[in-house]
Amino acid sequence: MNTEIFIIVTSLFTGGAERQAIWLANSLSNNGYDVNLLILKKGDELSYLVNKKIKIYRFQIYSIERSRKSFKNLRFIRLAIISILRTRKLIKNSKKNNKVVVSFLYHSYVLGYFVSIFSKTKLIYSVRSDRLGKRGSKKLYLRHLVFKLISSKSNSIVFNSKHGMQKFKNSIRKNDNFFHIHNGLLPIKKEDNNEFKVEISNFLKDAQYKYIVAARVDPLNNFSNLIDSFNMLNNENVDFKCIIFGRGQEAELIKRKIKNYNLNSKILMMGNVKNASSYFYMFDLLIHPALHAGFSNSISEAIQSDLNVAVGKIGDSEDLFENKSLIFESLDSVGIYSILKSFNSMNSEEKKLLSMNSKINLHTLLDNESTIKKWIALIE
Repeated sequence: MNTEIFIIVTSLFTGGAERQAIWLANSLSNNGYDVNLLILKKGDELSYLVNKKIKIYRFQIYSIERSRKSFKNLRFIRLAIISILRTRKLIKNSKKNNKVVVSFLYHSYVLGYFVSIFSKTKLIYSVRSDRLGKRGSKKLYLRHLVFKLISSKSNSIVFNSKHGMQKFKNSIRKNDNFFHIHNGLLPIKKEDNNEFKVEISNFLKDAQYKYIVAARVDPLNNFSNLIDSFNMLNNENVDFKCIIFGRGQEAELIKRKIKNYNLNSKILMMGNVKNASSYFYMFDLLIHPALHAGFSNSISEAIQSDLNVAVGKIGDSEDLFENKSLIFESLDSVGIYSILKSFNSMNSEEKKLLSMNSKINLHTLLDNESTIKKWIALIE
């Protein structure tokens, strides 16, 4: 093949965009392409998933050192420039005629833009949500302005949800190079850590309702309202347990809220758990209370695990559920509480039918063979 691909992603920490970037890299490599994975942040949790044929380059632009903000900014700018020059050199040294840069997440978009200036590359942006922001629900207009400017250089902008694509079209500009390509369907790896398994089992015991939340603990994922809804259930003496997989900027705040409500015996925060989907079979319901998102990996992984999902109207999620009884109409505490009550009132046959139908829809919607064919069509 006469094509080499350079996939830029912010980190190799556990995250939806990062795992989709790895899925794309592996799928392209399996189809005979030369693939490079360029990582901007320090840290590594996911490299074990990367095909051994793929070259990984680590730039470590971001620093966690405690120093004055001005020094941090200068260090960031210096390392960003070095990373741009290093990437341009990698591309220049490629002996392939067709050189393709695929960028995931905001900082990767910016780096991809500077890499592609005055070079014969094809630039593709992969957008994973309906807005650009930090880990909250707020849309950052400066980021959208920057994206509007740098997107003029791109050959293709790929969205994993039609809803997200339409919002970008409305807020940025009409653009003929917008494309919708579904997520790759990630396999469930049965790699239970026995220590985690025992801890989960001991906490859940024989609770009537067993909930799981697998998401970063930050404002975007709406944990404060979720804990309020759990408190409502507890006040009605509902026999439930919930385990939270994830870390994030609000972790300590949410722990305090759980303690203040005296819910420590009901809710366990386990922090980051590698291969979280391996444990989904131990639960009855995945709760995904995010305020906005693209098409979530945790939703598709839960459905593959025969787990029902309570979710808002985000990232085309509704396409998976013909029965809307577990779709949040409102993402405040009352809205979440009412859906949990609805789930609790279902009998086992109703729950089984819901999960079975969503699984059929998932495999109809997310077909890896057709998904990678669409990516290859853009790349070539």
